[in-house]
Amino acid sequence: MGTADLHIHSVYSYDATTTVRGILKQAVDVGLSVIAITDHDEIRGSLEAYELAPQYGIEAIPGAEVSTKDGHLVALWIKELPPRGLPLLDTLNIIGKQGGIAIAPHPFNNLPASLSMEVVVGALTNPRAKAVLKGMETHNMSTQAFDSVAQKLSIYLPLAKMAASDAHIYWAVGAGRTEFSGTTAKDLRNAIENNTTIPIPYEEEFSAKAALSWVRRIALRRFGGYASDNTSATQPIHTQKMSNSFIGKIRKKK
Repeated sequence: MGTADLHIHSVYSYDATTTVRGILKQAVDVGLSVIAITDHDEIRGSLEAYELAPQYGIEAIPGAEVSTKDGHLVALWIKELPPRGLPLLDTLNIIGKQGGIAIAPHPFNNLPASLSMEVVVGALTNPRAKAVLKGMETHNMSTQAFDSVAQKLSIYLPLAKMAASDAHIYWAVGAGRTEFSGTTAKDLRNAIENNTTIPIPYEEEFSAKAALSWVRRIALRRFGGYASDNTSATQPIHTQKMSNSFIGKIRKKK
């Protein structure tokens, strides 16, 4: 059996602190088979991971967390970033034309960025959209206090059940993962499309200490120009000054 974390944020997201290489190293350290870096309306980090992943003995799927008019959507196996702000059905259509599939992240919890039950059911009644929307997060480490509704309703929906970290900091990578038969990205896609995935949730509460750790690293990134890079799962995190070229990329994005 393989395990995957398909909702991870890198420094290409405004609210995350780990470099792509840091994410790949942490993913290997915690035993993941497949990952997807899904930055907010940004695909560069994901494409970088796709190119670098073979060096780490892991597979990375190109993806992004897209801000649709109706809420966030995790797009996977895409080549280009869908425009933000489109209705869910239009976004799913764009993903489908690229041969990709989509996951509803942290749904049904009344948070501003989450898809509602009505919107998801509406998509599932549309044949073209249903062919693309293939999974939903029943467990999200970052929103675990709001997951109970999704877990209950997932029983009645024809969507693969997923767990993900929604990691914005290095140690969270893999803290919430999806188990599937096989070990490759192809095996994972088959499991999602056939609704055979098994969510493996984060078993601890997202503590105040963890939140403060994230805030500290965001502050380091915002005001000190630092990003986490050395991410051994068994050793304390160290910050490393980003290269001038990498800082340039981030500044160009802003």
